[in-house]
Amino acid sequence: MADLLIQQGRGDGLRYQDLENPADTWHWLENPPAAAKDGIPYAFIAALGDVTHPAPFLYTVELDIAEADLPAIYDWYEQEHLPLLTGVPGCIGGTRYRRLDGGAPNLLAAYRFERPEVNQSAAWIKARSTPWCDRVRPLFRGTRRFVRRLVD
Repeated sequence: MADLLIQQGRGDGLRYQDLENPADTWHWLENPPAAAKDGIPYAFIAALGDVTHPAPFLYTVELDIAEADLPAIYDWYEQEHLPLLTGVPGCIGGTRYRRLDGGAPNLLAAYRFERPEVNQSAAWIKARSTPWCDRVRPLFRGTRRFVRRLVD
C-alpha cells in the first residue's frame, strides 16, 4: 500500500503546479485510499518538521540511486541532510519517500516551503554544501528538482 500517490495532470489530493512549467501539475495524495491506482506510488521513509499541513510551496527532489548505494544515501539523509535543510528559515518540513513501482527515479524528497525562493537562500546553499554532500553526490543519477506552488 502506498503512503503517497502522485497523479500528474489530474486526480485527487492537493494540487501543486511547477513554477517554471504551469502545465506540469502534480496531484499529491498522502495516505491514498486503496481504490486509488493511477499514479506513481511511494512508501514513506522519514520526515522532519511540520509535514502534517499543506504548504504554500513544495520543493521536490527526485533521485535515482543504485540499490547498493541506498544505505549510504539513507545515512546521509537521516544524519545530516534532512536535519540541515529542514532547519533553514522558511523550510517548514521535509519528507522522504521510495518509489514502489520499480520506476526511476526511485527516491523522492519533498520540502515544504513558506516561500518559493527558500532553496536559493544562503542558509540553504550552505546546508547543502558540506563535505558529506560532496561525497554522496556522485551516487546521484537522473536528479530532477522542481519548485511547485499549491493551487486551488
